Amino acid sequence: MPRSRGFTLLEVLIAMAIFAMLGLASNQMLRSVSNTERQTKQATIDYVALLRFNQILDRDFSSMIYRGVRDEFGDPMPAISVNQGLYPVELTRSGWRNPLNLPRSELQRVAYQFDGASIKRFFWLVLDRAEDSEPKVQTLLTGIRDFQVVLIKADGSRHEVVSADDGDDLPIAIELTITTTQYETLTRYIDFPTYLPMLPGGITTPPNADELEADEQAPTPEPAEPSEQDRAVSAGRELRRRVP
Repeated sequence: MPRSRGFTLLEVLIAMAIFAMLGLASNQMLRSVSNTERQTKQATIDYVALLRFNQILDRDFSSMIYRGVRDEFGDPMPAISVNQGLYPVELTRSGWRNPLNLPRSELQRVAYQFDGASIKRFFWLVLDRAEDSEPKVQTLLTGIRDFQVVLIKADGSRHEVVSADDGDDLPIAIELTITTTQYETLTRYIDFPTYLPMLPGGITTPPNADELEADEQAPTPEPAEPSEQDRAVSAGRELRRRVP
């Protein structure tokens, strides 16, 4: 009978080396696919957060109204302030929906804050705050390296501060620049709505309020008495109605 011949040591070593290389390549491919999926998922989350951030910006700044408030100490604050106090930007907006019919205003005071790593949105349940008024906090974006706010007026000038003392010379748009770890520098320009001019203290009233008030107080003229000719015409019509 012929003798059965097995694999030599060299052939076994070559086969083991081939299987090892195939296993290593499969492991690297699986790890690469897993990393790509994780990065894609994180990029999607970051992109959705950026879209939501832009939507909130549009909602707040496009609904801005020139209504000043009072802070916790009773001091008046302008309708919009930039780079003053704790917040890079703080403003009053309208259109705060109230589906539950809660006893509150439809105006809302909001503020944005940059803490060195993220952008947070603050809002208060009341306009004129008391000492115990605490804001609600929302974290909008993370991975932020810088956050800058600039106001633009009708003549194209750029300002970092605006107050009620500016009278009718109010900003018409706002420029927000954020620097992120993923998208680098992003800049948004948002136009302000055309509202009534802001008076000292930030309270809006119609520009012709005095004229309207004077018109309301003016006496209503009494109707003129009918003339003799009008009386005769009326009497003739009444007589024709009575005659069959």
